[in-house]
Amino acid sequence: MSVPAGGQLRIDWEAVERAPEFQELVKRRKRFVVPATIFFLVWYLGFIVLAGYAPGFMGESIYQGFTVGYLIALTQFVMVWWLAAWYIRKSDREFDPLRAAAAAQAQRDVDQQRADHASRFQTGEEGAR
Repeated sequence: MSVPAGGQLRIDWEAVERAPEFQELVKRRKRFVVPATIFFLVWYLGFIVLAGYAPGFMGESIYQGFTVGYLIALTQFVMVWWLAAWYIRKSDREFDPLRAAAAAQAQRDVDQQRADHASRFQTGEEGAR
C-alpha cells in the first residue's frame, strides 16, 4: 500500500492477491468450480447430443406422451438447482470464512499502513518529502 501526496491510502491489490488467505480461497473455489462446470457442460451437451443423434431413444414414451427427451430436459433444471444449492452450502461453510480471513488480513495491512503514515506524520518525516 502506498500513500500518495494527498495522504489517502491505496490498497496494494497485488499484495492482497499474494496473501496466503486469498490464495487458499482461490484454490478451494477453483477446486469446486472447475469440476462443477465440467459436470454441467457434460450433462447439458449430453442432452444435445442425444437429441441430435438418438431421436428414437429420446422420443420413446415413458408415460402417456411423456418422453425420455422431456425427462432428460427436466433433469437439466434439477441439476442446475442442485449445483446452485451445493455451491451456496459450500460457500457458506468454506468460502465465506476464507473470504473473511483474506479481507481481515487486507484490513490489517491497511491499518498498519495508516499507523505507519500517522507515525511518520507526527515525527515530521511526512513533511520532508
